[in-house]
Amino acid sequence: MKNVVGILREGLSKKGENRVAITPESAKQIVGWGHNLIVQSATHPVTGEVKRAFEDYEYVKSGAVISEDLSDAKIIFGLKEIDTDKIFPEKVYCFFSHTHKGQLKNRRMLKALIENKSTLVDYELIRNENNVRLVTAFTYNAGYAGIVDSLWTLGIRLKNNNISNPFALLNQAVKEKHFINAKDSFTKTANDIEIAGTPKELPPIIVCFLGKGKTAKGARELFNILPHEDINIEQLKDVYQNGSKNKLYALHIDIEEIYRMKKDSNYSLDDYNKLNVREKQKLYFNNPELFETNLDTVLPYITILMNCIIWSKKYPRTTTKSLTQSVYKTHRTLQVIGDITCDPNGSIEFSKETWIDNPVYIYNPETETITDGFEGDGIAVMAVTNLPCEFSADASIQFNSNLAPFYKNILSADYKKTFADSTLAPEIKRAIIMWNGEFTEDFKYMKEFIEE
Repeated sequence: MKNVVGILREGLSKKGENRVAITPESAKQIVGWGHNLIVQSATHPVTGEVKRAFEDYEYVKSGAVISEDLSDAKIIFGLKEIDTDKIFPEKVYCFFSHTHKGQLKNRRMLKALIENKSTLVDYELIRNENNVRLVTAFTYNAGYAGIVDSLWTLGIRLKNNNISNPFALLNQAVKEKHFINAKDSFTKTANDIEIAGTPKELPPIIVCFLGKGKTAKGARELFNILPHEDINIEQLKDVYQNGSKNKLYALHIDIEEIYRMKKDSNYSLDDYNKLNVREKQKLYFNNPELFETNLDTVLPYITILMNCIIWSKKYPRTTTKSLTQSVYKTHRTLQVIGDITCDPNGSIEFSKETWIDNPVYIYNPETETITDGFEGDGIAVMAVTNLPCEFSADASIQFNSNLAPFYKNILSADYKKTFADSTLAPEIKRAIIMWNGEFTEDFKYMKEFIEE
């Protein structure tokens, strides 16, 4: 079945969002399959703001038509949430909807999709039979941009305090534009650290990475360009007191070290210590109420905390206001928190969303106050909510490579048939939240989100 396909320009409210789900290269392939492709211009017709990493002529060369009007399209590809006034009746929408957890800010959009009898394919939910996500390119890019922006933040904070440092020449990731440029900048910074060392006014710089998923792997890929040594928690105090200034130190810990068993839990500590890492993690995920943060043993000694773990309300926080305040009274070592996962008031209790054009705020643990910008007493927090946007072209190409194996199946399916008879691949069926305005079986629980 041949379809008319649309590519939506991202909304103005999404600051710095220049990513796209379908690159010009894949657009050419889609047109080659016989589909008609309509692409909204990258430039907003009213404000003139450019909202896509690829230019219009690249899509025209691929055989697409540039038009503001997507009403003829049956299947529309976006990236992030869609403005409700942009939702047409009886269309198939593919984008990150951020609705399946009951996110309050998107319930109005969810209701509009239902009212318009939409079919919704959520990229985040494309999974294999083992429930493993298959579209994950942005998690790596969040890690890349996160470590760049965190070290850039450290450089600015130290420079503002008249402390000469090797990070002062780093750029924000969005100014690097491409991952390869960021790697070159890190290589130059590595040379500076080896020759001139880190600031004499600071203890040896220790960066703590929380979590060992794809986000953390992305962050480590760039960090590892710098001269560094991996250490464990038992080495922290000694490195803090006696470590070298001609390299950085990485403390990279996962669930079994981020959290510890509560003393008053009913579970035997001796039995817990006999478990292997996988068993400890399983126990944590199944019984989070038995655990508490272990970061009181870490925060006094580290310069940067990189938060790379997924969190939800049923799990204990890693960094509470009270813990940070307690540590801050005796140790002011922690300079920067890079909250890559950016759960507002989440794992980092005082975290809030920031954006590319205003990426950092200062949290003062003594007064529990927040001040936007780089100035003031306290800890600088970088919590940009859309970090992968900072390498928009690279992120789009990688995302496209994840999604490309499913394009033909998504585009050729018959959306007039029943969900069961749609000929969609199982991986895509698992990602369909609603079918022609009705929640699919796995997502019927979401009715409560539109009834409140």
